[in-house]
Amino acid sequence: KVYSAAIAKTQKIWTAYLDSIMKVGQMQILRRQITNELNYSCRFDSKHLAAALENLNKAILADIEAHYQNPTLPYPKEDNTLLYEITAYLEAAGIHNPLNKIYITTKRLPYFPTVNFLFLISQFPKLQYNRNLGNV
Repeated sequence: KVYSAAIAKTQKIWTAYLDSIMKVGQMQILRRQITNELNYSCRFDSKHLAAALENLNKAILADIEAHYQNPTLPYPKEDNTLLYEITAYLEAAGIHNPLNKIYITTKRLPYFPTVNFLFLISQFPKLQYNRNLGNV
C-alpha cells in the first residue's frame, strides 16, 4: 500500500512537471516562429534596412570579440546606449535568436540538469515529430 501510494504521488508530480515543460517548449516554438515572421517581413519590406542592421550587428560583435582577444582595444562604455538601441532594432526586425535571451536567473540547483535529462529521456517515447511543423 505504501509503495503504490508513493508511486501514485510520484506520477502526479511528474505529470505536472511534464505539463510545465511542454508549455515552456510550446512558448519557445511560438517565440521562434514570431521571430522568423518578423525577419521575413523585414527582409521583404526593407531589404536595405535588414542588411544594414545585420552588418552593424556583425561589426559591433567583431569589435567586442576583438576586445576580448586584445583587452587594450576599446570596449563600449556602460553609458553608451548604442548596444541597447541596436538590440531594440534587431529584435523588431527579427534578427536575433529568442532562445538565447535570458529573462530571469535562479540559483543553481545541484543535480537539476541530470534529473531533467533523465526525465526528458523517459518522456521521449510519448513525443512525436511532425515533419510539417519542424524547422531548422
